[in-house]
Amino acid sequence: MSSISLMSLYLASALTFMAALLHFICVFWGAEGFRFLGAGNSIVRMAEKGDWYPNFMAISVGCILCIFSFYAFCAANGFISLPFEKIIISLVAMIFILRGLAFPWLKSRFSGNSHLFWYVSSFICLLLGALYAIGAYSL
Repeated sequence: MSSISLMSLYLASALTFMAALLHFICVFWGAEGFRFLGAGNSIVRMAEKGDWYPNFMAISVGCILCIFSFYAFCAANGFISLPFEKIIISLVAMIFILRGLAFPWLKSRFSGNSHLFWYVSSFICLLLGALYAIGAYSL
């Protein structure tokens, strides 16, 4: 595997893990954390009321991102070979790229999120998708 592919997978793993940590932090930070990270008004209101749904979604997304991060790290490391590594890394790349490109459609479905949230999160998703795709190409 080329050094560019290794670096892209390591960077993808680190950035994805940081995104997972941000989702987990929202659970402990509460409504202000959801608001600060750009969640919609309805999610913030639910968090303020102590509803289970915002925390459940934050934990679920955080866990999925941890799995993505672990796959990228193991693929780059080469020490542990996980099942279906190339397929999963490729699917993760497609998921991130599609999420990044679909923001105009998603934005109309999830009202209340700030414009800044949509542009920043979509850019991050496109960047992560590109990093995973570069890594998957060399697997």
